[in-house]
Amino acid sequence: MITRRKFIATSAAAAAIPSAGFADEKPLFSVGLIADAQYVDADPGGIRHYRNSIQKLGDAVKSINEADVEFSIHLGDVIDRDFASFDDILEPLRELKTPVHQILGNHDFSVEEDDKPNVAAKMGIKNPYYAFSKNGLRFIFLDGTEISTFAQPIGSVIHQEASAMLAEFKAKKRKSAQNWNAAIGPKQLAWLEGQLKEAVKAGEKAIISCHYPILPDNSHNLWNDQEVLAVIEKSSKTVVAWFNGHNHAGNYAERNGVHYVTVQGMVDTADTNAFGVMDVFSNALKISGSGRVPDRVLSF
Repeated sequence: MITRRKFIATSAAAAAIPSAGFADEKPLFSVGLIADAQYVDADPGGIRHYRNSIQKLGDAVKSINEADVEFSIHLGDVIDRDFASFDDILEPLRELKTPVHQILGNHDFSVEEDDKPNVAAKMGIKNPYYAFSKNGLRFIFLDGTEISTFAQPIGSVIHQEASAMLAEFKAKKRKSAQNWNAAIGPKQLAWLEGQLKEAVKAGEKAIISCHYPILPDNSHNLWNDQEVLAVIEKSSKTVVAWFNGHNHAGNYAERNGVHYVTVQGMVDTADTNAFGVMDVFSNALKISGSGRVPDRVLSF
C-alpha cells in the first residue's frame, strides 16, 4: 500500500537516478499517476490482460485515496476499444476522492466513427489541451492525438494531413512512423510555447503530461517529437519533467535537466499492477511506485 512516506531508495530504477535532499520537510502536495488501463471486455491478447484492468484500477484508486493526493493523472488509453468500455472502466475512477485529469490516447479512439466526436466528453475532457498552476508549478496537459489517422474523420483535412505525414516518415524510415502514433499541431505547439513563457514570467516550474513520449528515441514517440523537444529546450530551466504513457514497458531519459518519464502500462500482465504517487517538493519530485512502476527521485 502506498503512503506519502513510502520510498525504497535502494530500488534498481531509483538508484540509476541521482537522489537529492528535499528542500521541504513535507511535500507541497501529491499527485496520483496512472497510464494505459486500456480496458475492454475481451480475452487476453499476449501480455495484455484487458478485463483485469477493472480490478487493478480499483486497487490503485484505493491506494491513491489513502495517499491523500491533490489530484491524479491518467496518461491516456483508458480503454482498448469499443465505446461501451468507457462505462465500465470509468466506474473505478469515480471512486477517487479528488479530481482526475484524463489525457487522450490513441486507443481511446478505437471506437465507431460516429462515436469519435464524443470520446473527449465521455472521458470528462472539456479541452483537449489546457494548463493550471499550483504552488509555483504549472501543470500542462497536451493532446498528442491532434494530427492522427485515427482521431479525425476519414477524409477530413486533418486526416489527410496525418496520412501524408505518416507516409513521409515511413519513406524516411523513422522509428515512430507507426499509425498508432500522431503529432501535435502548430497551433497547440505555439500554445505550449506561450504557456512556458508565462511560467517563466510567473517564476513557476512546469510539468508537462501527454500520452506520447518524445525521449528517448523510440517507436512510440510523437511524429514531431523533435519540434516539441525544441520548444521545451528553449525553456529547459523552467520545465521539470515530461510524463507520458503509450509505451507499456516504461522508459526514462534526462536531457538538459529535464526528466522524461514513461509510466508503465497498467494493462500489461495478469496480476501485477502499475501506478504511482508523486510527492511534489520545491526542488524534486519523488515517485513512490507500485507494481511495475519503479520508485524515482527527480531533482531540479
